[in-house]
Amino acid sequence: MLLTKITTITAFFMFSTASVSAQDDQPAQTLFTNVNVFDGLSETLMENANVLVEGNLIAAVSDEPLAAANAVIIDGGGRTLMPGMIETHVHFNLVNTMVTLGDGEMARWDEIGLMITANARDFLMDGYTTVRDACGSSDAVRAAIDRGDIIGPRFYASGACISPTSGHGDWRSARQRVPDGGRSNVEELGIVTVADRAEDIREATRLNFSNGATQVKLFAGGGVSSTLDPLWSHAYTQEEMEAAVEAAEFFDTYILAHAYTDRSINAAIDAGIKSIEHGQMATEETVKRMADTGTFWALNTAGLSPDLFKVPNYSSGPVRDKLEYFLEESKNLATYVKKYKPKIVHNVDSVLLSKSAARSHRDFEKYYFAELFGNHMMLTSATSTAGELMQLTGKRNPYPGKLGVIEVGAYADILIVDGNPLEDITVIGGNEKWIEAAPRGEGIDTMRVIMKDGVVYKNTLN
Repeated sequence: MLLTKITTITAFFMFSTASVSAQDDQPAQTLFTNVNVFDGLSETLMENANVLVEGNLIAAVSDEPLAAANAVIIDGGGRTLMPGMIETHVHFNLVNTMVTLGDGEMARWDEIGLMITANARDFLMDGYTTVRDACGSSDAVRAAIDRGDIIGPRFYASGACISPTSGHGDWRSARQRVPDGGRSNVEELGIVTVADRAEDIREATRLNFSNGATQVKLFAGGGVSSTLDPLWSHAYTQEEMEAAVEAAEFFDTYILAHAYTDRSINAAIDAGIKSIEHGQMATEETVKRMADTGTFWALNTAGLSPDLFKVPNYSSGPVRDKLEYFLEESKNLATYVKKYKPKIVHNVDSVLLSKSAARSHRDFEKYYFAELFGNHMMLTSATSTAGELMQLTGKRNPYPGKLGVIEVGAYADILIVDGNPLEDITVIGGNEKWIEAAPRGEGIDTMRVIMKDGVVYKNTLN
């Protein structure tokens, strides 16, 4: 009898443990109900829908009720559910750390690290669930975020941007530019690499990959905020750019190129570069070529606004002269973009700003893009099209699933916002004011839920 009781108790204990273990093995579920869905692609919302998340993936999207007995339920109250946004040109290490490029000589690694941590959180709380670093961060940032040590978006690191002598990334002093003058502080910190010959460029590209870069950035021409390079200058020969592209292809990924002029843009495309950063001085023929070749274009439209003259770094001296030339050369760009509809991805490119000014910059970029090209194009540039760009990292991709869409099997990166962003861009933070905008705190009030990778980081609905 005693043996029978022990056997029965043991069997019951084993069954109970197995049941608990089976439940523990099930991925956590979140069910969003009563939402209107912008899927990252469509020009209309899917109304009265439900979205089920299992683990870190979207398991179901339906306008019919979904059964999920163990799910945490979030009632959207008729609000819009949309993909988390993607910013394709961030500089977490250059916001709240320095005011001019020359300040790089005074930058400290600990200060930069702290600001990266602060900026990563700030972006996620603004609804950016994925970002592509465009200069100077290794995969240490991604690893810290993915481990949960710091809060931030998915992070695609580019490593040190590569620049020629007297190029946009040459921030060295006159003393450092003499033979054997030594490396600059920003080179020591891994933000920039100055490389002139094809073999040096190839080596610099490979070194970035050894530091965990998922893609690498090349300066193919001059820039506005730097002082050693004329804006119209062309940085690298075809052989030199092709050396970087070849090295990236060996790692199954791609090169992005800072380029403003026709010559720089076309030379970059000829070399096999997949993503053009800025490009505002492109002519109609070049815009058409980018559209025809499917080249991704990280176009920051705030760069087309006359308000740039109100930015302190651009208001005087040789940089102002560059800016006047730049705005004159880009005055017809919006017409060309509307005509040919190239693959534009969301690019804010906040640098040399305080955290508060960077928030205002992000808000204005969303508004001004929508003002020029419409809300739908703004939204797709920051969701599905940007998600497509992330896939170019191939086997280097740390997040190989679908990004920027609300569909079965995509990563559960989700926002719920008040109102309809297809009609009102302010619900995702768009603001018609830029330099004169009133400072705001962390996050956007009309963004009620932020989920990244199946984890809720903000919920002001419940």
